[in-house]
Amino acid sequence: MQFCNQCGAQMNDGAKFCPKCGATIGQPQAPQYSQPNNDQSFNAPGFNPAPNNYQQQTQVPPQQQVYGQVPPPQQQPPVYGQNTQIPPYQAPKTGNFFKDILNTPDYTAQYDPADIANSKGITIASYFWILFWLPLAVNSNSRYGRFHANQALLMLIASAACGIVSGILQAIINAIFRTEITTYFGMGTGVYATNGFGLFLSGLFGFILAIPSLAFLILGIINAANGKAKELPIIGKFRIIK
Repeated sequence: MQFCNQCGAQMNDGAKFCPKCGATIGQPQAPQYSQPNNDQSFNAPGFNPAPNNYQQQTQVPPQQQVYGQVPPPQQQPPVYGQNTQIPPYQAPKTGNFFKDILNTPDYTAQYDPADIANSKGITIASYFWILFWLPLAVNSNSRYGRFHANQALLMLIASAACGIVSGILQAIINAIFRTEITTYFGMGTGVYATNGFGLFLSGLFGFILAIPSLAFLILGIINAANGKAKELPIIGKFRIIK
């Protein structure tokens, strides 16, 4: 009586094949190996398959939307003229009286470059006294044009004020230095006129009071021609046209 080496079934002596599994008796069987299985469903006792590190490193977890959280804002292109948080540029003081007067705030960074380029011509013309309204009539939506229209209006008001003061001073000087015109023989004619010194003082004060108006005109035209939204000295900080 013998037994099968494969399945352990009982066989008759001298049998060459197992009647149960069909294995050949007397010949060793080649061992059979199975491929390693990393499937987590294989739960053989004592078997712990090594993790596949390559798959773990290359697998990217899907992005999940978390409800209730606000997504980060997307970067938007800059909108010129709407960001009032941009401070105006102003160079530091030098201690020089005249340079510090001309060192006024520059708001150019708050305006659209395209608006500046399109409004350059009419802003230059607006500084010719009564033409301050020209940027408003051509393009009332131009913020750059409105800025220079306001500066030109302030210049017009300042020039008118200087003219009034000059006229008052000339009237006072003429009243003080008025003399009667006499004939060759020293006889009075009843006609009065300002003497030479009075005329000199009247012309001097008139010239001095005309300097600010001329300076505002030149500075305003230079700023408009250079595409700068820069305030005029002293008077430029006031806003009438907004």
